[in-house]
Amino acid sequence: MNLPPLFNFPAKEKPLFRLKIKIIAFYFLAFFILFQITRIANFFSAHTYFTDLTGKEIFLSFLHGLRFDFYMLALLLFPLFILFMLPYKKKFIINIFHTVFSVLFILLTLFCAGDIIFFSFFNNHIGAEFLASFTHFGLFFQMAFQNYFYITIPLLAGFVFYLFFIFRKTNSYKLIVADNKKYIIKSIVFILCLALFFPLMLRGKLDFRGKNLGTMDAQVLGNNRTADLILNGPFNTYEAIRKSSKRKLYFKKEDLTLKNNSNLITPDEKYPFERKFKNFHLKNNNYNFVLLVTESFDPLLIEHFPQDIPNFMKIKEESLYFPNFYSSGTRSLMGITATIFSLPYVWGQPNMTNGLGSKSLSRIAKYFNNKNYETLSFTTDIATADKAGEMAKYQGFNSFYSKENIPVKRQYPLFNKGFDYEGFEFVLDKINQTKKNFFVYFFTSSMHSPYDIVLSQEHKKYNQKDQIHQFVNRAIYFDDALGNFFEKAKKESWFDKTIFFILPDHRAVLKNRVFDDNNLTKEKFQSFLLIYGKPIKAGINTEIATQEDILPTLLDLLNSEESFSSSGESLFDEKRQNTKYIYEEDKNTIHIVNPQGAEFFREQNLTDFNKLSSLQKEALRYNEAIYNTLKNNTWKKK
Repeated sequence: MNLPPLFNFPAKEKPLFRLKIKIIAFYFLAFFILFQITRIANFFSAHTYFTDLTGKEIFLSFLHGLRFDFYMLALLLFPLFILFMLPYKKKFIINIFHTVFSVLFILLTLFCAGDIIFFSFFNNHIGAEFLASFTHFGLFFQMAFQNYFYITIPLLAGFVFYLFFIFRKTNSYKLIVADNKKYIIKSIVFILCLALFFPLMLRGKLDFRGKNLGTMDAQVLGNNRTADLILNGPFNTYEAIRKSSKRKLYFKKEDLTLKNNSNLITPDEKYPFERKFKNFHLKNNNYNFVLLVTESFDPLLIEHFPQDIPNFMKIKEESLYFPNFYSSGTRSLMGITATIFSLPYVWGQPNMTNGLGSKSLSRIAKYFNNKNYETLSFTTDIATADKAGEMAKYQGFNSFYSKENIPVKRQYPLFNKGFDYEGFEFVLDKINQTKKNFFVYFFTSSMHSPYDIVLSQEHKKYNQKDQIHQFVNRAIYFDDALGNFFEKAKKESWFDKTIFFILPDHRAVLKNRVFDDNNLTKEKFQSFLLIYGKPIKAGINTEIATQEDILPTLLDLLNSEESFSSSGESLFDEKRQNTKYIYEEDKNTIHIVNPQGAEFFREQNLTDFNKLSSLQKEALRYNEAIYNTLKNNTWKKK
């Protein structure tokens, strides 16, 4: 059969290794250009959303976006490139890889086109919604071959034409391997180079330290709009799918009527968890606020070792003390998410650093910034721990400081955590440099396991080898650092107008502790909260509270008139609900806490849903409502 001249290629000799390198370079460049075109298209398709960005912010967003583009290029192409570079000599194998690369490129192009359309409507990238779209595959197929056949048919024809063209061109070559031994060596060296750069590209920078990229890393410029421009649709979808899990829903409807609270209104019914205060419980006379979250400061210290934490106990006696306060998880990230964003753990949703951060949430520091406060975030942990630096930018803090910024004066073991003594002094120094009212978030790390590492010999009191006494030694060090801070802070002019919130991120993980199923909820989650300062009347509040109540309480005391999204309520609201739900990670266990006691039940063990009590059903429905709201990105308006 005589083919058109377009498909008749003169026979040429081609060095096999060089041909394979050219093919890799071609497809790498094609995919790279596709990502850039998509980002440009997103920018122009939603230009009103990006109106407030400066030229510098736009430039830096495109620059930082390369990190996420390279991540996806590595993930999609590098494993195939490694297989492609194996030292084979057959033409048909090259044709197979050509087909695979081409199909992948076509699919990614279609996906990016969908992301552009999605972004133009919702100002957000496609996420886990991509999986849900497959339930409408029949509709998509009908639309493609009926409504839009004039686009689909030419695209398919062009794709077939391209593959036929490639196969003819490849088959016309006479592949040359001049020296088989050199060919094998060069192939192996190139494969090793690819294998070396693969993990580096997954981290988004030339550094083996730290963690892989997550959506929280897009907050590098501290702006939600720049983060949306930095991210790309494929990365956002991959992270959402990777970190999300399928869950069974017992309540299909997404609507939820929250229990009445006379002091809160819901401005928009489409956003059921977005609230607004009618009245405030403390007239704000330009108070300062310090939110001190202490790593693993366990209530057992208050109950069994009060003599070893005298500074803390003195503060407790002068504080409004909440003994029935509960943590919302057993890990730092869960506690921080609940405290800062007023979000409990939600089954099926990713965590804050790997997907949830792409949703619209209330960003605590922004509320204080809008009241002309200086906002500062501190941690005595390293900046990469739970992506603390990116989290601080995401929350809107003006400044962030970590272990790397704190001058260390004492001798410590080789341990990334600790340094609370210097950390407290560093926080005090930065507060004293502040020229206006301030909101400080400080996360300590000295009471993080392993407890057999002694931070300070001078504070070591117990020589027992059990973890509880090793843990108490750490608490003695922390208590001294805390006492030193408050002793100096009380001498400063700002102290009398400052309100301190002191709470742990979660209970300590101690090997010696044995949980009793009859008291599982209290033993795993019961914590405490101190609200301390001259404007706050000391006493004991025995009502039930959780970390999710911190955000609304702070905004209440700030007298913030802005709407916020929250699953908690102000602790000063006498009308607030006295029943709380805690959702245990990975085990689908729901804990219910109220004045009548604590109970729990395991959702995955449900055989008869109707046997649940009305309160248990409400706890399950509440979590499903949060899940649906987050999934649909209707937790809070952008």
